[in-house]
Amino acid sequence: MISEAELKKLSFKGAPKVSGALPGPKTKEIWDQSWKYESPTRVGGTYLQFVWNEALGATVSDPDGNIFIDMTGGLGVNNCGHNHPKVVETVIKQAPKLMHTLDMVNPPRAALAKRLSEIMPPGLKDNSFTVFDTSGSGAVDTAVKYAKMITRRTEIIGFQGAYHGVYGHSLGLTVSPHYRVGYEPFVPNIHHLPYGYCYRCFIGAKYPDCGMACARYVDYVLNTPYTGITQPACVIVEPIQGEGGYCPPPAEFFPIVAEACKKAGALFIVDEIQAGFGRTGKMWAIEHWGGVEPDMIVWGKGVSEEIPLTGVTIKAEYQSKLEVGSQPATFPGNALACSIALKNIEIMTDQNDELMKRAEIVGEEIMDIFRKAQETSPVIGEVRGKGFMMCVELVKNKGTREPINPEKSFGLMISLMNKGVLNFVCGRYGNVFRFMPPLTTPKEYFETAANTFVNLVKEQEKDLMV
Repeated sequence: MISEAELKKLSFKGAPKVSGALPGPKTKEIWDQSWKYESPTRVGGTYLQFVWNEALGATVSDPDGNIFIDMTGGLGVNNCGHNHPKVVETVIKQAPKLMHTLDMVNPPRAALAKRLSEIMPPGLKDNSFTVFDTSGSGAVDTAVKYAKMITRRTEIIGFQGAYHGVYGHSLGLTVSPHYRVGYEPFVPNIHHLPYGYCYRCFIGAKYPDCGMACARYVDYVLNTPYTGITQPACVIVEPIQGEGGYCPPPAEFFPIVAEACKKAGALFIVDEIQAGFGRTGKMWAIEHWGGVEPDMIVWGKGVSEEIPLTGVTIKAEYQSKLEVGSQPATFPGNALACSIALKNIEIMTDQNDELMKRAEIVGEEIMDIFRKAQETSPVIGEVRGKGFMMCVELVKNKGTREPINPEKSFGLMISLMNKGVLNFVCGRYGNVFRFMPPLTTPKEYFETAANTFVNLVKEQEKDLMV
């Protein structure tokens, strides 16, 4: 396993390091210019007055020379770390040879399609083909569109709490009012069912006494007459909900849902864009629910890291159901992006580095920091997650589980930045602090970030409870 000393070499030294008030003058100047000339619909570039200047490993610097520990990991993008030297070397070698090719065959693209099939979970492993895209929203839209074509059905099943993107079908599947209101109407025939969010169970039950009502409700809706769903093309689900609050469902959830899909003749689609590619300690998060075989996996973010590349990997048997040349595009399968993706897969599967195994081990150790704080803190409601995809949900009252005010979450996020830790909240109430740093994050840096968060929560407990 890669040593902590080697991992430290991949990041800036001495993180975190913040001098003076934030934002600094150089950062503020660029920030103000961005507000004038860019769209306000952006997310990350509007909430934190922060400007990314340079990044390395698990660290980021701003234009004023401050250094921060990155707990965002690019929201699941930088799984191998910012500017990994092997990736930079790949860019230098590939860029002078070939980058853009239209949506046509090139050597890195052909090699990547084959390699993706080799690293898929059971059911798709060595039994799949891939369609490339350039964004997560686009990949989800493609997956659902293809499911409709393959099944010749029209109805799409998603889940409450889901985030799948902001294009077409993907926006219809995303449930946050923040992303939806004003952009109606959405693609028709999309239905949302309860997800396995045990801390906030939709019937107020407690696992395992709930009888897995959430999963069995999916089966009921798909396979019972008079439920209003007659042509289910697919069920699409995040193995661990991202924006919905970093919620891993119980062990029984996905086996029941997958079996319900099989009975109904609906395709089972797993959206691994944020949870996948080693982040949870396995290549694909759905592998934590052993024996479950998706019909499609939607992937992106961490696979190609620095250069946009996403895609959908689909069971081989469905290839003949799609018409040749019927869905043209311009940028998917860019030779540079595919070369980077191949290198990232090499890094992630390197048995000497064992980044995925380390994510499980170190992830549990960091979770223990949060769990220990939970024992005495009146505002830490739940700690959950897998690997380097973990969160802390903050509440005003542990008994009622009333979430803290979003304004308080934002204030705590600013406090973390002022201490040199970059972090973004999520969750249905904006009260969930997620920790998803690069898998190359030195343990010392991760512990510093976790302890900084815990200490700030303790300092602000009384205010958070108001």
